[in-house]
Amino acid sequence: MRIRTYIAAALTSVSVTTKAKTQTLSVKDLQAQGVSSIEEPKLSSSPAQVYGQIRMEGMQYFTPIPESPQLSFSQLLSARLSALKETSWIDMAADISGGTFFSRGQSHFVVHEAYLASHGNTPFKTFLGRKKKDWSEMDRRWQLGLWQPKFAIDTLRPEEQGLTGLFVDYNTQGWEILGFATPVFIPSMGPDIREEGGGLVSDSRWYRAPSRNYDFNNHINTISYELDIPDMAKLVGNGGVGFMGRLGNKENGPWIVASAGYMPVNELILKRKNFKDVSEDKVDVTVSPDVGYHGIYSLDIGYAFSNLKASLSYLQDEPKEKLPEVDWSIQSLKPIKAYSAAFDFSLANIFTKTLAFQLEYLKVDGGGIKDVLSNGSPDDFTLFDQRLKFTNALSFRVEGQLASFFRRPFVTRFKYLYDYDQRGSLLNTEFLYYPSQKWAVVMGGDILGVQDESYNPSSFLNQYRANDRVYGGMTYVF
Repeated sequence: MRIRTYIAAALTSVSVTTKAKTQTLSVKDLQAQGVSSIEEPKLSSSPAQVYGQIRMEGMQYFTPIPESPQLSFSQLLSARLSALKETSWIDMAADISGGTFFSRGQSHFVVHEAYLASHGNTPFKTFLGRKKKDWSEMDRRWQLGLWQPKFAIDTLRPEEQGLTGLFVDYNTQGWEILGFATPVFIPSMGPDIREEGGGLVSDSRWYRAPSRNYDFNNHINTISYELDIPDMAKLVGNGGVGFMGRLGNKENGPWIVASAGYMPVNELILKRKNFKDVSEDKVDVTVSPDVGYHGIYSLDIGYAFSNLKASLSYLQDEPKEKLPEVDWSIQSLKPIKAYSAAFDFSLANIFTKTLAFQLEYLKVDGGGIKDVLSNGSPDDFTLFDQRLKFTNALSFRVEGQLASFFRRPFVTRFKYLYDYDQRGSLLNTEFLYYPSQKWAVVMGGDILGVQDESYNPSSFLNQYRANDRVYGGMTYVF
């Protein structure tokens, strides 16, 4: 049984699978008028507004995996559709996407947002369904997935998802108060996992399998894993609440946003049960997903002026202690305290064009994982040891139209990130040329690297340093 496939079977608003396999969809932000924007596009308030994108893409990884050569190349056809329909008494909105990998026979369907809203252009609105909100600047910019879940089968292309429940919102330009409550939990979605040959494996280059070596009485034993999926209602039926307040206008002048919530951790935690046959050099381990809770608090202050926006952010996460049954171990999540600063600015008349820039810094304290026993004492084996990809990182991004060829725009996206704790970097580049207003030719690549491969071998950049890749294709916007 596959962990994510099992959950998705009941949550068709999140993901469905074809041929019992699921794989990533990554659709870039829609481009209106042939020029991209750093911010996500906003749905129009006009009746029956519909727009979307179709993307055809081929991707090649530089380094093949000997045991999985089929993961070195992929061909993807994907589509994204957003729509808003207004009636005389209620408004309806949806943002959905889906895709198929031809080389692997894998398909999926994802609902990023889908909600009903009270009708009328009034400050007070209620929403029911799956909806995104700006709970935290840091969580959105760094794609932490602490406030809102992620669809992140491809780790370098995470898609932020909305929370699902009832939203009560009073929103004006000068201030906003938001309340949220839900009886339903839809977790972040990662790579599909299955049992194979005693291991936990995935048809993804972005899944890190747990170790199969176990030290038992100073003797290394081989671990054989088995998945045990609990009742679906036990995972889904976990509610939460959240509150957010904003003072000031985030588009002009000073502003402040404070948010607090008590809800499930978006990443499922894992518990395991070990059984050792003393007559064999093998340990049988049963792994089962579970839900953990945390209190989450964030504060953002910022200032927007003309072409400059600046913000400072703080986020604190306090996981609730959860102990397993006797003879089981469970992941104990360590609290997170995170700080960030961000500057957004644009410069006009650079080669007669306008470029948008982002400079961001993130510092995280805590965020480790330690497996514990039923009495609360640490286990001597831990499945995974970190909750976040980056903990001390500086990021620079530029986006905009570089030039025109045959009077058509040539657009670039460039991002460089360096993590001081990992002593490694991540480079993302993408170029788009629009031969017409609706068609774009896409070329891009991602490069990961570390200065010393022996330093911090379990870090994200070190684990996936062989995943350098290039891609190309076409997009059609309508």
